Parts: sequence; structure tokens; C-alpha cells
Amino acid sequence: MADEEGKKEGTEAAGGEPEAKPKRSKLPLILGAVVLLAGGGGAVWYLGLLGGGGEAGHEEGHADAAALDPTQHMVDPNALGAMLALDPFIANLSDAGGARYLKTTFQLEFESDAIPHEAEERIPQIRDLLLTLLTSKSFEEIRTPAGKQNLREDVINRVNQVLDGPTVRAVYFTEFIVQ
Repeated sequence: MADEEGKKEGTEAAGGEPEAKPKRSKLPLILGAVVLLAGGGGAVWYLGLLGGGGEAGHEEGHADAAALDPTQHMVDPNALGAMLALDPFIANLSDAGGARYLKTTFQLEFESDAIPHEAEERIPQIRDLLLTLLTSKSFEEIRTPAGKQNLREDVINRVNQVLDGPTVRAVYFTEFIVQ
């Protein structure tokens, strides 16, 4: 009983009134809600869900401008073209002594959404041109990112020569090993 009275006394202030609970600030809660609402609103605007902004609205504006300008290209540069995966290439590099070799695999991306029939028919010629190109390169020429970019451009040019026109848009290395 004395313990119970002690507990009751502990919750009362010296004047016999109950102790007031410490007030917690509501500021962090309010700031959190404001940040959440602002972030959600920004996401809605960016995605163009309400219309009037963001990437979707921005792209629509470009589509309208392209419709007014007949000189615009009809091919969407962001659209993925058809991809042709070539078998791996293993080639000796043109370094002194021929001690280094390159093993690479890449894919060709075409301008259209279908692989040109001519490309499928000319795979032996394409592989021959690319093997000749790879063996003409030295380690110093292909070891840097700029060197790899130059190699990509060379591949695009060579394949487009075989296909009689600019049909290859990009080259993607899926494997690139030099030893």
C-alpha cells in the first residue's frame, strides 16, 4: 500500500496536481509532410500525369514541332533499332611480334526495327571485313575509351559499306578482352 501511494505521489507535483507531460514539437512531423507532398507533386509534374510539364509534356511539344517542320527526320533517335549479335571474334593484334590478341563480341544496332535481309545474307563478308579491321589494330590503338570509340566508328563504316547505305546506327561491345 505504501508503494502504491508512493507511485501516486510520484506522478503528482509538489502542490498535489498531476505532472504535465513534456510537450513534443510537431515541427519535424509538419516538415516531413511538406517534403513528402512537395516530392510527390514534383514527381507527378515530372511524369506529366496532370499534363503541363515534365518529360511527357516536353516530348509532346517536340512531336508537335516535328509535325510542323517537314525537314525533321522521321526516325526516332531514342527508339531501339533491331539488334544483330555476331559470333565472337578472336584476332591477333598488329603489335610487334604478334604477341597480343583480342577477343571481342559485339552487336550491331540498325536504324530500322527489323534486321535488313541483306545483312543476314552478307554475314560472311561482314565478318571478313571486321576480322581484317581488328587485325590491323594495335593494343595502343584500342586500349583507351577513345580508341574503343574509334573502333566502333570503323565497324559502323565497314558494315555500312557492305550494306550499301547507312543502316547500322551503333555498335555495342558485349565482350572485349585483350591478352
